[in-house]
Amino acid sequence: MSKKTHTNPLSRKEIEMLRKSPYIASVTPNTVRFTEAFKELAYEKKCQGISVAETMRQCGIDPEILGASRVEGFSYTLNKKAKQKNGFADGRSGNYRRPPKTGEETMEQRISELENELAYTRQEVEFLKKLQAANMEAQKQWESKHRQK
Repeated sequence: MSKKTHTNPLSRKEIEMLRKSPYIASVTPNTVRFTEAFKELAYEKKCQGISVAETMRQCGIDPEILGASRVEGFSYTLNKKAKQKNGFADGRSGNYRRPPKTGEETMEQRISELENELAYTRQEVEFLKKLQAANMEAQKQWESKHRQK
């Protein structure tokens, strides 16, 4: 099996082949996301002693395209996900800091967002001023020690 990794991305042809599978949720040159149903199936087969690569072959996914590191990584992830309370569900959808924009942002929401951004930027500026002052002080101390010698 070839070593396909994020440093050795998938080609357009390989991506198109993978997208045809009903078990693939999404594919980019660097990532392959499988459906929840496939994850459950692969884990069941793995518990029965069937390798993940063999399960992929049985489902029409060529593990050679993915490469050994992706297949091994998927196998490792299956074990981790099986132990979690939400199972094989993709938990990324609820991890956003703010809700996705719908285009119906009110003026008050936009003003609040900009006020927060301004306050954050002011804090950054103050931090940078203090950092610069500390750097200058350290430089003066260093120069005074080395001038005396």
